[in-house]
Amino acid sequence: MRKTVHKKSIIAKFFKALLGGLFIVFLGTAGMDAADHRGNLSESVIGKLIFGKSGSRCPAEMVFVSSETGGFCIDKFENSAGDGCNIKNPSTVSESQDSLNIFACQPVSVVNASPWTNITQDQAIRACAKVGKRLPTNKEWQAAALGTPDPDKDWGVDDCQVAKNWPSQPGLTGSGQKCISYSGAFDMIGNVWEWVSGAVVDGKFEGRELPASGYISAMNASDAMPSATSETPSATMFNDQMFIKNTETRGILRGGYFDNKSDAGQYAVYAVTLPNNWAGTMGFRCVK
Repeated sequence: MRKTVHKKSIIAKFFKALLGGLFIVFLGTAGMDAADHRGNLSESVIGKLIFGKSGSRCPAEMVFVSSETGGFCIDKFENSAGDGCNIKNPSTVSESQDSLNIFACQPVSVVNASPWTNITQDQAIRACAKVGKRLPTNKEWQAAALGTPDPDKDWGVDDCQVAKNWPSQPGLTGSGQKCISYSGAFDMIGNVWEWVSGAVVDGKFEGRELPASGYISAMNASDAMPSATSETPSATMFNDQMFIKNTETRGILRGGYFDNKSDAGQYAVYAVTLPNNWAGTMGFRCVK
């Protein structure tokens, strides 16, 4: 009897030690995985156990973008006027204002919808605020746009719309199946220019003097604005252009519109218009 009890004790100790060793290995692996996903813990092994299988920190209509500050969510598509809006396709700034005055009118990020255009920078800020979001900063927009295919010719119906290459202008959101960034955001290039927060004041952005209008030849990593321009296109910057006026306060739009051709792109900047200007080529998306 004593030998049987002793044998059971040895076996129990063996399995206890084995389970302890496996647990230590799991913790080590999970720790390394969490470190690899430190910008988005919910995508790690531990995060999925805590947050559930989906592992997403963003609402369904948004995608996650990694950043040095931990990351953020951005709308997957250019915003459109939601069902609560009395005018689905505002054709003037006054119509945009009429819609914003309706409590139930909210911007939405959905596929196959007309982007909300003819809206000023301030109106876009207020539209995002209505759904608990905000306009992206210039740097956030740049991070979300990275990786969007940016060819300089031969644009097809699945590419970003920069040469009237979709059935309508502006086209329905998500029409270009190839027009998607590394983070999964659609239409960051072309279709409509997108408002970002902030402004260029007397040719300076956040105190830094910006170069003159021209082809972008270098970008400043700290503020995601051009640091140098040239009279000739730069293949490394995908032939993208910056347009700027160095007087007064100018709002900032990014990405290009449906007929900018190769001037549009993930680096393209438009700092020409006043913040209270609007056009059928200007839209927005939100972040949180």
